[in-house]
Amino acid sequence: MQYGFLKKWVEENQDQNLVFRAMQKYQDQYIIKFNKQKKQLQICLANDCFCFFTEKNILLFSDRNDLNQFNQNLEKSKLKKIDIATDDRIIILHFERINIYNQQESMQLILELIPRYQNVILVQKNQIIDCLRKISFAENTHRQVLPGVTYSEPPTDFIVQEKEIKYPLQFNEKLKLEKSESAGFSDMNSAFEALYYKGILHKKIEQFKKAKIKAVKKKLKQKERKIIKLKNELKDASKEEFWKQQAELLKANFSKIKTGMKSIKLTNYYENDFPEILIKLDEKKSSSQNVEYYFKKYRKARDGKVKIAQQIDLTETEIHDLEMEIIEIEESDALPDKEREKNKKSSSKTEKYKMLKVDENWEIYIGRTSRENDFLTTRLAKSHDWWFHTRIFRGTHVILRNLNKRELPDKMKLICCRLAAYYSKAKKSGNVPVDFTQIRYVRKPKGSAIGFVTYTNHKTLYVDPLSMRDAKNLI
Repeated sequence: MQYGFLKKWVEENQDQNLVFRAMQKYQDQYIIKFNKQKKQLQICLANDCFCFFTEKNILLFSDRNDLNQFNQNLEKSKLKKIDIATDDRIIILHFERINIYNQQESMQLILELIPRYQNVILVQKNQIIDCLRKISFAENTHRQVLPGVTYSEPPTDFIVQEKEIKYPLQFNEKLKLEKSESAGFSDMNSAFEALYYKGILHKKIEQFKKAKIKAVKKKLKQKERKIIKLKNELKDASKEEFWKQQAELLKANFSKIKTGMKSIKLTNYYENDFPEILIKLDEKKSSSQNVEYYFKKYRKARDGKVKIAQQIDLTETEIHDLEMEIIEIEESDALPDKEREKNKKSSSKTEKYKMLKVDENWEIYIGRTSRENDFLTTRLAKSHDWWFHTRIFRGTHVILRNLNKRELPDKMKLICCRLAAYYSKAKKSGNVPVDFTQIRYVRKPKGSAIGFVTYTNHKTLYVDPLSMRDAKNLI
């Protein structure tokens, strides 16, 4: 971050009277929390280092063992003043507290906001108590940064270029602060806060989502290739009657088959006019072996047809679930956090369908997967509830719980139809046909695939898709 911006922030926020409560971490972000205050000091140690006060609680900050010394030494101390070094991007937070001997003691939390060398160092009487990055002479012959060592500022050839800061400020596409010709921020803290939450974090989330969607799409392509292969196999398996007829014809003419024959012409009694049919034989096989070969092809086709059809149902379910996962990622503002993803995977078996409470009469439920669709439609929903699903597109089940058995309002009908269109293959289409009926008319055939149902007494509405996020604004 430019020195001038940091200095301006210090000038606008230098006098404080906040009591330290805890220091926590999330990736390359640190937060200092204060007693009885919503205001927190966030320290950004990413490539472009800066700090700002914020009341936002978006990031998943947590306690870390490597911050124990900071927390123990700064406990109940007051942040009295903020300074900046005259020759580099180093901000000093001055803390004071009364120790156990009823004496006042001072400490400095030094934020070295220097790209590639960023560090946070706790100093008392110019001696380092603890630091985030520990540096020995083996790593840097000019300067040690270790507990117990005297603190010295890093050697630098940085040249301070102070320019007059003119408001309003705004950040550009490259996430750099600049003078805005129109609307913008009139103080440095607001500019820093927006730069991080609306700029840096937003970009990070979008990159995270893009990587996740790419991984899901890779799986989706594999499943789509699999379904093409299975359908071709099903087409071959559908010849079961053809193989059975040839096997029966050979069996009926067993005495005519001789070893060494490559083919045989027989009368086909299974067709009208009894035409002749040429059946290929394996010249190396005996009569019984050739007959058994065709019966084997028949049995394989007969049994395979059922298994392949089951595999097609299963694969289509997996494709639907992956498509819904992509929609879920696109809608999500989830933070890129490995621990969060780990916990999500460990609890993936629990139902996490979407739910939107409208009022005391209505609740909307949307399944994310075929299994959740099945649960919502066959177990959660009651006979007087309403069921919505796209007619010709694969999609999720939308359930409108009718908690007090009311008549279906046109507004709720339209919103649910539009949600069903959004959470389907037709998400990017317009004028999507959506069927709706009451749950009492929805049936799950015995032995059918997960999420598969049939329905009657339905009506159809042609609508444009609507996301859950936008639906909340309409209700």
